[in-house]
Amino acid sequence: MQNLVLPRTLLALSRVFEVKALTALHAAGHIKLRRSHYAVFAYIGRGTVRVSDLAERTQQTQQGMGKTLRELEQLGYITRAIDATDKRAKAISLTASGETVIDLMQKSFTATRQEHAKLLEQGENDELYALLEKLVTEAKLDTPGQYWS
Repeated sequence: MQNLVLPRTLLALSRVFEVKALTALHAAGHIKLRRSHYAVFAYIGRGTVRVSDLAERTQQTQQGMGKTLRELEQLGYITRAIDATDKRAKAISLTASGETVIDLMQKSFTATRQEHAKLLEQGENDELYALLEKLVTEAKLDTPGQYWS
């Protein structure tokens, strides 16, 4: 039974972070942002990234990612330019509004983590995150954190 429950539990925890972040973004006036935009902000990182790399990071098709990026560009959260190293590729980067979204998301994640810490005994929260970090590292999982360092 645990094999069936664990994936759904981890997904439910992930969705809590996502829903709270989107709620905070909407409250701050970013009302046109949707769940489909969330993955872009999680994986885009600072600096520039190619559309193909962002699609791969988020496990989306390039066509689907292109549609999402067009929406975010129209909303003023990203810019697209010709990639300096490959004229055929597009380089994506955050605008000042996009950076604001990232800052708000990080604040929301911190608040959600603090809420969860209150539900656990002393030290359990740190142990939980240490074990998750170890699993991610040992399994060589592709997670958004590496794009923000």
